[in-house]
This record gives sequence, C-alpha cells and structure tokens, in this order.
Amino acid sequence: MASGTFTLYGIALSGPTYKAALMLSLCGQKFSYRHMNLREGAHKKPEFLAINRYGQVPALVHGELNLCQSGAILQYLAETLGKFGGSSVLERQRAREWLFWDADRLSPGVFRTRAYKRGFVKAEPPVIDTFRQLGEAGLTVLDESLARSPFLAGQTPTIGDVACYGVVALAEEGGFDINSYKSIAAWAGRIQALPGFKAPYDLLPLADIP
Repeated sequence: MASGTFTLYGIALSGPTYKAALMLSLCGQKFSYRHMNLREGAHKKPEFLAINRYGQVPALVHGELNLCQSGAILQYLAETLGKFGGSSVLERQRAREWLFWDADRLSPGVFRTRAYKRGFVKAEPPVIDTFRQLGEAGLTVLDESLARSPFLAGQTPTIGDVACYGVVALAEEGGFDINSYKSIAAWAGRIQALPGFKAPYDLLPLADIP
C-alpha cells in the first residue's frame, strides 16, 4: 500500500472526477475530498492553479506529488496501489489504449452531449447533433468490444474499464439509452458488482470530506 495521504479535488458533476474517485474506492483506498465550486471560479484561483496548472478538475495530491488529468491519475493509482493495472504486459498495454481511446472518442461526445442536455453549455443544434453522433459512435465501439470479452483488456477489470465506466455512468443524463447497448449494460453490471463500487452521486458530495 502506498504511503502518504490522498486528497482529491473535484466536483460531483464531473465525470473525470468520478473516474478518479471510483478508482480510489475500488482499491479500498481512503481519501480526503475537496469540493471545488466551479461557478465561483475556485478552479481558477492561484491556490488551485498551484496544484493543477490547467485550472481543471480533477486533481489529486499524494504526499508531495500533485497530479492532474483523469487518465494520468488512473495510471498513477494503478502503479502505486498495485490494482487494476493489468496482469500481463499485453493487458497493461490494452488498458492504456482504452484510456487514450476514451479521451479521444468516448468522453468528448458523451460528456459534451450531457453538458448540452443539462444546460451547462449552450450550442447551436448542428453542433449538438455532431457531438451526439460522436457519442453514439463511441458507445457502439465500446459495445462491440465488450461482446468479445467480459472486460476491456480481457478477463479482469483494469483502469481502462474504470475510465470508460465513468463515462457510461453519466451517459443517460445526456439522453443516451445504455440499455439499448446490451454488452455495455451487462459489463456495467459487472463493474457495479465489484467490491468498493459506488455510483457517482453516492461517492462524491457537494461538500468537502475531511
């Protein structure tokens, strides 16, 4: 087990924050949580920019180390905590591939569509349609892949699954019908059955956790 305390900075509405929190929870790792009020600009204040130079959530502080970007945080936690990193060279590589694919092909379409649907961001109808199509395309690739194996990198869950599940868990808020993707729905059930699993709003409150 890694030495030093973990402190996660984020907001419950953030899918990337949920990915990091879910990984910590699945690993059975206790952590402190700092709720960032984005509407009040907490993420742009100098004290947070000293932790995350991009002024985005999530950020993770572990001892003297500051980390940002959910994919990088997941990789660090897998290496540090020794869990969900893959049991072979091939599985570790496949897990990383899914991290990068998610950032490029799944998260943008689903999360942006969710943001439009919930009124977080405004856009013209053609833009909204474009991101919805991207989200649907990403979910289709995910569904087809999960028809071939129980988890994305093989027989056991990895950080690739944690990353992609963090998107799927919030997809219905964007109007995506996850039950229409049979393999995704079955895989989601397997993720939800893992020890330490918690749904987004059960895991992250709108307040600090000491």
